[in-house]
Amino acid sequence: MTQRALAAFDARPTQSLDAHCRGVAAAAAALSTDRGDTPFGEVWSTVARAVAWSHDFGKLTPWFQEYVATGDRTAAPSPKHTYHGEVSALITLPILNALGCSDATAAAGFIAVAKHHSVLPNIQPALTEYTRSDEYIQQRLDRCDDQLQAIDDQAADAADEIITTTTEGALSWDDIRGLSADDYQRAISDLIGTVGNDDFYAYSLNLWSTLVAADKSDASRLTTADNVTELTTTVRPDPSLLTQRVDRLSSTRLPNGEPARWYRRHPDAELPDASATIRQRVAAIQTAANGRATSTIEANPQTNVFEITLPTGFGKTYTGLRAALTRAANRDSRVIYSLPYTSIIDQVDSEIQSIFGLKPHSKPYTKHHHLADTRTADSDLHTEGYSTGRETLHAEAWRSGLVLTTFTQLFETLAGPGNVQSIKLPALHDSVIIIDEPQAAPHEWWGLIGHLISTCVELYDATVILMTATQPRFVDQLDETPTPTPLVGLGEACRSVLADNPRVTFDLHESMQAYFEREGGPLPLATAAEELVGETTGSSNTLSIVNTVDCAVTMSAAASSADSVALGDQLLSYHRNRDPDAQSADDYLQYLADRSDGAELLTATLTTRLRPVDRQLLIDAIGLITDPDTTTPFDGTPTVTISTQLIEAGVDISFDRLYRDFAPLPAIVQAAGRCNRSFGGPTRPVTIWRLDSPPQQEYIPSSLIYGDASLLRPTQIVLNELVTNRGTTLPESAVISDGIERYYDQLHGQLQTGDRTDELVTAYNNGEGNKLRTASLIDEEYTTIDVLVLITDSERELYKNYQQAKDENHWQEASSMFQQLQSCLVSVPVSDTELSADLRIADIDEDDDKYAINTGKGIALDDAVLDTEL
Repeated sequence: MTQRALAAFDARPTQSLDAHCRGVAAAAAALSTDRGDTPFGEVWSTVARAVAWSHDFGKLTPWFQEYVATGDRTAAPSPKHTYHGEVSALITLPILNALGCSDATAAAGFIAVAKHHSVLPNIQPALTEYTRSDEYIQQRLDRCDDQLQAIDDQAADAADEIITTTTEGALSWDDIRGLSADDYQRAISDLIGTVGNDDFYAYSLNLWSTLVAADKSDASRLTTADNVTELTTTVRPDPSLLTQRVDRLSSTRLPNGEPARWYRRHPDAELPDASATIRQRVAAIQTAANGRATSTIEANPQTNVFEITLPTGFGKTYTGLRAALTRAANRDSRVIYSLPYTSIIDQVDSEIQSIFGLKPHSKPYTKHHHLADTRTADSDLHTEGYSTGRETLHAEAWRSGLVLTTFTQLFETLAGPGNVQSIKLPALHDSVIIIDEPQAAPHEWWGLIGHLISTCVELYDATVILMTATQPRFVDQLDETPTPTPLVGLGEACRSVLADNPRVTFDLHESMQAYFEREGGPLPLATAAEELVGETTGSSNTLSIVNTVDCAVTMSAAASSADSVALGDQLLSYHRNRDPDAQSADDYLQYLADRSDGAELLTATLTTRLRPVDRQLLIDAIGLITDPDTTTPFDGTPTVTISTQLIEAGVDISFDRLYRDFAPLPAIVQAAGRCNRSFGGPTRPVTIWRLDSPPQQEYIPSSLIYGDASLLRPTQIVLNELVTNRGTTLPESAVISDGIERYYDQLHGQLQTGDRTDELVTAYNNGEGNKLRTASLIDEEYTTIDVLVLITDSERELYKNYQQAKDENHWQEASSMFQQLQSCLVSVPVSDTELSADLRIADIDEDDDKYAINTGKGIALDDAVLDTEL
């Protein structure tokens, strides 16, 4: 039979196999050239190039070529004869052997190629099954023999082209054409022992994700064999813009006559003493911290794990971000900024956009969380075609210079990603990873997170910055994880300022004291609401943070009366009657005031059940109302805000008084950061109380969310100790220093952090891909449904255009439009696990009451019972 060159075979209808292999090899080289050696001694780029060339070897069969030309699999002896992953993986073994690779790399390469359209399995069982002699395995081996024979009969020259190119002539098709599937089976059995190596799973994940990313980059035309700029060039936000913002905010005149920005250039200079004003001392610490972090990270180029511990209000976010951008610029890499919750992404995103003048999903900046993934993952996982366009892949692969994401995306991708999710991993090489408030991760994940930090440093050569107001020190408890180097070292200075000028006191409510003394039950929500309203008088404002959405809804309803007005009362009307580009918080407050008759109380409710666009406008409006330097129509009106935990981070609002339902001590301290942030006026009270569930429900919210025996017990022990020594009104400095330290001592002792056998770490070390892929940072005791809530004609038109673009396979346009629609998307928990998880559409007209903003209840679904939610 006349033989054909590799260029005569198709990889897909629009691309030859030769062009695809060259394109994937170029992309793999771009992703791996600077990595140095693998953990097992090979040159990284050599291994990546090898699997890139061999990964589609099985497409040389006549059956695949018929399928790619016609879409018909029936011409093959079986549909599986058109598959190419397994037979390509077999050929990868002698190729890697010819290149002198270790057994561990041969095993990792085999798995990477076999699963490049799928996911990593539990690796040792996946390899071990090849040693079995049952009928199922024999059928697979026979099918591979059929494919190898067909390639030898009809594509021998093309096969030789792949093999000689991959090995640079060290191996040819003639050298291995006589090998049978049984020979490969024996070769695989010799590799099984390598899986137990501690580095093996992380390395396999890295190699597999590199191949998947390179394959998708070429298939989507993000890169070509001649142009891999998207993978070699990182466009970052200009860090000087952040420096300018810091300097503008650091204008306070110091006792030495200089503005506070002087400390950015002289960060180690002596700080103002107690004779200075509180404003001078805080401004000096904020700017010195910023300067120290950047100078320290520059002075320690070989150090990869750092920590920043600064109480709320001392400039932690700007300090960490500027240090991270500085390290990224020095390494020509990117910053990956991870936050605990999706609900606070929007607030940090707004700040980033304001500083750098950037929009999400641009070359320099990507905002990426789970709602952005849900529309593309299924189609990419099981098809030869790729619906992902260049711009979408750029975002999903984290190629921007600044990526804002969540713990879920970062840690679940590092541990056990899906196929599309894995393409983020190559972006971690040389990156700077900010982990903001790491203690917010579930403590069941702490051991694995410590392990993943080590992987980031050792395998990806990444820099990790742990930022927190209450350093949990769980990394210090883990022997295999590097001890973080402090970037700031101003903890004592901060504590001194807070001791001399306390912003808040922590007061134990009678309901908490009764709980500690075992003499009473939780406080009814109606009683709590009555106290909130009674304590909020004149032009003051109060924030109450509750533990569940149901509690927020019930408390808000109880706080409302005929004499009050809800901040969200006219929000839907405002959306419908104002151009989206002309909307603002100050304009909305005037709109609301014009339609309200002299309210005696203003109430606001914030929950995750509200659309992000609505929640953000409400937050901005509350910020204006509570800002003493801003004039609004409601300045003389007392204001009560009720919120779930979403307000505890990433929201720069300062309230006069705060109530917090019982929670772990770090959450209470974090919440206190929303009270008297500017150190203005008298010390403000933060009241800790223990609330009951809504009527007709039988749970204690704090116990439901945090568990009496896990996170609340250390809090109770520490608060009891503090109360015994200091009384029921606790000074801020004592709580954030001694209290937090004692809390983590108690918690680590209770959890035996670092000493106990960790189930997730064991799974990681054993390469249990299936188990790790199903592990989640998010409590999945309830099913969630995504609902697109459409209020305005422009939103409906955008959704219509999105649907049309999808129907016409204009995926790039559809993805761009869906990004815009995310501001209308809410994810709600439901009790019925049998409900379809498909995206729901809720079209809300002017007379429809199915979307409730005033109480934070959000969207109502006709066929679903909503479950209790954080």
